[in-house]
Amino acid sequence: MTHSRKLFSAVSLIVFVAALAALPTDSAWPQEPTNKQLLERIETLESELRNLRDLLLTNMKTAEQAREKAAVAEVKAIEATKAAHELEKQTAYPSIPDTIWHLAGYASAGAEFRTKANEWDFGGVQFNPGFHFQYKDLIIFEAELEMEIEADGETEFELEYSQFDILLHDYATLVVGKYLSPIGQFKERLHPSWINKFSNAPAGFGHDGAQPDSEVGVQLRGGIPIGERSTLTYVLALGNGPRMGHEGNAEFEGFGGDDNKNKAFGGRIAFLPMPYLEIGGSFWKGKLDGIEGPGELLPTSAYAKVWGVDGAFTRNAFDVRFEYLKNTRGPINSFDEDHGEVEMLEKLSLEAWYAQIAYRLPQFGNASFTEKLEPVFRYGEFRVKGSHHLEEQAHKRYNIGLNYWLAPSAVARVGLEIRRFFEEEIQNETLVQLQVAYGF
Repeated sequence: MTHSRKLFSAVSLIVFVAALAALPTDSAWPQEPTNKQLLERIETLESELRNLRDLLLTNMKTAEQAREKAAVAEVKAIEATKAAHELEKQTAYPSIPDTIWHLAGYASAGAEFRTKANEWDFGGVQFNPGFHFQYKDLIIFEAELEMEIEADGETEFELEYSQFDILLHDYATLVVGKYLSPIGQFKERLHPSWINKFSNAPAGFGHDGAQPDSEVGVQLRGGIPIGERSTLTYVLALGNGPRMGHEGNAEFEGFGGDDNKNKAFGGRIAFLPMPYLEIGGSFWKGKLDGIEGPGELLPTSAYAKVWGVDGAFTRNAFDVRFEYLKNTRGPINSFDEDHGEVEMLEKLSLEAWYAQIAYRLPQFGNASFTEKLEPVFRYGEFRVKGSHHLEEQAHKRYNIGLNYWLAPSAVARVGLEIRRFFEEEIQNETLVQLQVAYGF
């Protein structure tokens, strides 16, 4: 017997008992009831019972249909929700191919007026495309070419860097190839023309300066979180090392071979107590080979060492940086091309530092263009001891400029550069510099 039939039987029994209870007692019963009266009363009760049964069956059928409809609606709602989630997933997280590539880089052009030579030249034309290829989350290849027009009209091509980044761990990446020097900040992070706040490098951070340029070898680098906001970053590097330059200095320019059996090594460690504040220290050491000399000219090799400290504060509209580097090379024999003989070079010391501040102006009243203006100031020094040729380049440098940001990565700038040389016989000079740079 089903639940509905059980319910129906129970209701019938209740109605029947109620009908019996409604019959008059013996004392109230007519003395002589007729059969007709009894039949009419029974028919009435049966009619009421049928009506009650029909009503009950109708209500039960309606409730069952309602439950079925609710169940179907619930299933459809679940299916619709799943479909919506799947569509959202496909829209927000499209399928990523195993291999992706990206073209980036920068370009610049400008003009410069030099008071010493009383010359005004257009120049500084360069194009540096950068290529990035990535396979899954395993390996990245990146490279940058530099194409620059020289003063004589020739176009110089150079491979700035070409490296494989093997992603070993969230906190460790192995770099193999030619990479920009991790010593200090400027060369690795700030030298692109649209990122640099001025149209040239600080004093002592360019060619024949204190900062190494690039290296061919391997690196292990990464960052380790400390607490909720602090990070420790590290770079450990090994490479072919430096070679003797024309001025007797050690050149770190990413040589594709090693002219001695000693590899150069070094790195940088930095601490970020907050995301916008960084303090770092660097060290680099490599061996140089000279040539054999007669008599007392014994040193045929020497070590070149570089060490330095740097810091950066980049928060809101402020960009404040400083950097100090000292580059030394021990006594060594070299060939004097002017006299055609071997000479012993004394110890060489190159020292360079700069401090820089930039501030992005807010909007003043209705003048919204002021938000695109960024005044900048930089002071630096380059000091040399142990090389007459390089001592002529030692000077103090003042840079004052104004950058106008045409777009987030496009800037037009004007700057004034004042050079005060330490050698008294060298005339001081002032440069007016204009530049347009774009990073893409």
